[in-house]
Amino acid sequence: MSDDQRRSLPADAVGIVASSDDNYAPHLTVLFHSLLANCSAPERVSLFCLDGGISGENKARMSREVQKLGATGVDFVTFNSDRYDNLPTIKHITSSAYYRISIPEIFDDSVHKVLYLDCDMIVKGDIIELWETDISDFHVGAVENLSGHTYKKLGIPQNEYFNSGMLLINLDLWRRDGIPEKVFEFKKENPDRISTNDQCALNGVLHDKWKHLHLKWNHQTGLYRPGEQTAAFPQSEIAEATLSPGIIHYIGWDKPWRKVRFHPLAGEYDRFADKLDESPRSRPGFGDYLKSYASVSRLKKLRRQLKWQAWYKEKGYDLYHEYRVG
Repeated sequence: MSDDQRRSLPADAVGIVASSDDNYAPHLTVLFHSLLANCSAPERVSLFCLDGGISGENKARMSREVQKLGATGVDFVTFNSDRYDNLPTIKHITSSAYYRISIPEIFDDSVHKVLYLDCDMIVKGDIIELWETDISDFHVGAVENLSGHTYKKLGIPQNEYFNSGMLLINLDLWRRDGIPEKVFEFKKENPDRISTNDQCALNGVLHDKWKHLHLKWNHQTGLYRPGEQTAAFPQSEIAEATLSPGIIHYIGWDKPWRKVRFHPLAGEYDRFADKLDESPRSRPGFGDYLKSYASVSRLKKLRRQLKWQAWYKEKGYDLYHEYRVG
């Protein structure tokens, strides 16, 4: 991206960046809606989308929805993505997941910090609180990964491995130290140590350069499976992240827009999807449930879901079940 194409921001702006292709665009719209609906100063928020091929119709719909809540719109950023085309992708994740590596190229030197969010998230807290976190001495602010054990293959300790779905990025340090180039180099030179698209490469470069943020800012399904990955955290932090998440991250294949979901808080996606002019969530039928429950592993997931939903109800959490009429 040439210098005259790089973006700048007002001094008090909160720069939010996400990436999407056309398939994920409706769900990114839900994420942006949730972020603005729970923000104490939505007029400060500047939304950017790294465009992986979004249709004009989906772009217009996304912009309309965010403008209703006080944002000026969405800045769709196109750039040369050829360098990502030959990089390997894993399971349900597309090459657009790599685009976050190039975020420093999008903004000019007057922009010092941005917040990156994955599309499979819902914001429940006030993003201003997260934005005001001081990361001046760190390359990134993130949350320790609680989903999977990819840190073992990478060869770093659990507490040095972050989840890359939410990244509060110090652009000054990324530019100074050439982090994007180092991440690409690490991925190409260490294929035997990598189990994810870009998360392992980011950790390979930044594992000792990030600030640990509260678990509530990247609520992961690992919170529902107490074990070695949660043992080191104070119980008070575990409890707050579980009951009062700031950002819910629907990691893995169990996305909240599937017809049958097993995440205890899948309804939080519905809560905001149903406020859009066109809700992108699916309506399951009896056959969908029958098919989804036709395995022991899925029944175990259902049992865990019901157990945690009962816990949420006991704690007074307002679980959303409503279907939109019309």
